[in-house]
Amino acid sequence: MMTFQYIAIADELEKLINTGVYPVGQKLPSLRLISSRFQVSIGTVLKAFVLLIDKGLILGKERSGYVVLRKSVTGEDLPQSSKTVSPAGAVKLNPILHKISRVDQENKSFVSFFNAVLDVDLLPLNAIRRSLQHASRDLTGAHLLYEQADGNPLLRQEIAKRSFRWNGMLNAEDVVITNGALEAVGLCLRAVAEKGDTIVVETPFYYGILQAIEALGLKIVELPGDTLSGIDLDQLEQVCKVHQVAAVVLISNFNNPNGAMLSDQKKRELAAFAKRKKIPVIDDDIYGDLHFDVDRPANIKSYDEDGWVMLCSSFSKSVAPGYRIGWCAPGRFTEKVVRLKSVTNVATASVVQLSLLQLLSTGAYDRHLRRLRPELHRLMLLTLQAIEKYFPAGTRVSRPKGGLVLWIELPEEVDALSLHQKAIEAHIQIAPGSLFSNRADYRNYIRISCSNLWTSKIEAALQKLGSMIQELK
Repeated sequence: MMTFQYIAIADELEKLINTGVYPVGQKLPSLRLISSRFQVSIGTVLKAFVLLIDKGLILGKERSGYVVLRKSVTGEDLPQSSKTVSPAGAVKLNPILHKISRVDQENKSFVSFFNAVLDVDLLPLNAIRRSLQHASRDLTGAHLLYEQADGNPLLRQEIAKRSFRWNGMLNAEDVVITNGALEAVGLCLRAVAEKGDTIVVETPFYYGILQAIEALGLKIVELPGDTLSGIDLDQLEQVCKVHQVAAVVLISNFNNPNGAMLSDQKKRELAAFAKRKKIPVIDDDIYGDLHFDVDRPANIKSYDEDGWVMLCSSFSKSVAPGYRIGWCAPGRFTEKVVRLKSVTNVATASVVQLSLLQLLSTGAYDRHLRRLRPELHRLMLLTLQAIEKYFPAGTRVSRPKGGLVLWIELPEEVDALSLHQKAIEAHIQIAPGSLFSNRADYRNYIRISCSNLWTSKIEAALQKLGSMIQELK
């Protein structure tokens, strides 16, 4: 029996709770009955129950079994999507980013919901320490020398082997190691577009990629993305009839910020679109490993038949942000991406590549993920429950199936920039929605990270945010 079978059982019980088969206040079936139903040990079922307890969904009562406390789905509506396609235009940096960066550096006492970065206590610190020690023991000194531009061959092989988890078939030669996912996206853009070219992105979209597009002097068209299902492919086809599009940049799994995940059918159709139109599709699948369901979702590259899909990813969100190890599989553009990498910064640091190789090859990374994913799901559910409890009526919130962030639509009269300023004064950081659109849309939206360990301080900060929002109504 697979070691994560208890997660599948917990997921199944969670669905039964959410659909009302076991309403709030009702007892769940006994450990023995569930053990028989799923053909697993009592210990496995108990682990599933502990997971549901950690999520705050059930409570164990002495001599009374386990009782349902609440559903994991909130009663709040989903955030509304933008309705219009933007005209092609240059990207304009939002100056608020610089102010937020200064706050991060100047005051460590802030409760930050701004950065989508794992709390340090969620990192596999012991495994990382051992892997770094192992990497530095090489008496040949290879860890101190330049690595080849496309990255350590053994690391590229390990990453390629992992592609079977998302139904891919990569070889080591298909993979290029980069300094984080943002460099991977930037290299892919440089390989297929020139200054003044037009790029299609989803809206809302991660501001870091918008900055990368700006730095390259590219124009963008923002395509509305539904909070659940992402972009409309008919709209994409229409945009490509009006504009000469150099590339499409998407986050197919758990889009940052709204958490949307493209269906497998839509991913398949996007790969076919790229091949038919000969327009590269760059898929930033940085959150794919942080899924809450049992199986890892596919990405657009899973369905790529002719090399027009350029997959980007990173270990910054799942292992440690300071590693800065990203990678891409640029398909037919691999040779050009490697050349661009070599003239940009020669190569990615050797010792960190060797450390990550050790984590992947020994199974330490997968053991870490099996612990991390349920904890991230629990933290997101606790945050959702706090929002439902403390934020005013009219609040809408996303319910992603993975990743680190929530996208929140506040009552229409609330200005997120004003809320941001009030929050800073109260030593709380949030990300205003206008950061995620070139048109400064989403005036009454915010993004918050759910990657802080849950403490009374975190809950108090969310309660304070709710009070501020009520004051701004």
